[in-house]
Amino acid sequence: MRKPLLAARAACFALLLLVSGLLVAAEDAADAGASFNYIASTLQTFRGSGRLVNNPGIDGADLEYFIALLEEAYQGFSRDFNSESAMCRFYRDPENGRMTIEDRAQLSYSFLRDPIDRLEKINSANVYFKEAVEDQFGRIVLDNINVTKQNSVSYQQLPPSGFDEAAMINFLDAMCS
Repeated sequence: MRKPLLAARAACFALLLLVSGLLVAAEDAADAGASFNYIASTLQTFRGSGRLVNNPGIDGADLEYFIALLEEAYQGFSRDFNSESAMCRFYRDPENGRMTIEDRAQLSYSFLRDPIDRLEKINSANVYFKEAVEDQFGRIVLDNINVTKQNSVSYQQLPPSGFDEAAMINFLDAMCS
């Protein structure tokens, strides 16, 4: 009687560990997506206006370095899917214009890492960004960014793994234009 009870407890414990691991991974992915949106929207606004909108506490002397840090973080997040990536070069290649848009999108999207590696890379880029901000500008600036990024919106998004054809084409059109 004692062995089945121990086995059931062990199974419940293993299930709890699995579920908590999945929740942490989903939370990390959501945080990375919010960081990417913050970085992309901040850079886009800065390039358009020359101003740092929703300034997290950066003074004028640190602005240039902060923008360089955002540029570096943006590259860390988007290297595999930005407009200079192999994915976008293939998608825009006139030679591939003979394919249907769906086939071209599917093949272009296959240049991305598999979903698990992609999530790991994106989470690493997020950790690097947050550590770099805290190291260079302090915890207060990082906390301000963490608050601001929850409401950041960008037309650029991280590539999710569960795309339908239309969403995949929209993603490629947005990132590769």
